[in-house]
Amino acid sequence: MDYKTHLSYSNDRKWILMHQGSPLCDYKKNYDDVMQVVKHFKITLPDVTWNGDRGEWVTTATIE
Repeated sequence: MDYKTHLSYSNDRKWILMHQGSPLCDYKKNYDDVMQVVKHFKITLPDVTWNGDRGEWVTTATIE
C-alpha cells in the first residue's frame, strides 16, 4: 500500500501527519491533537496508520 498522506504512530513519539514521506507537523501526544492538523489541511485520511513500532500498516481505530 502506498498512501500519499497518512498518519504515523509509535509508542515513543506518538502521532504525526505525513505527506509524501515528509511530516506536516511535529509529533503530537494524542490522536485529537494530530486530528486538528488534519482538519487544518482539510485532508481525508485512509483508515490505516503506519505503525512505526511494528513496521506495518494497521487499522487506525486499533491504536490505543
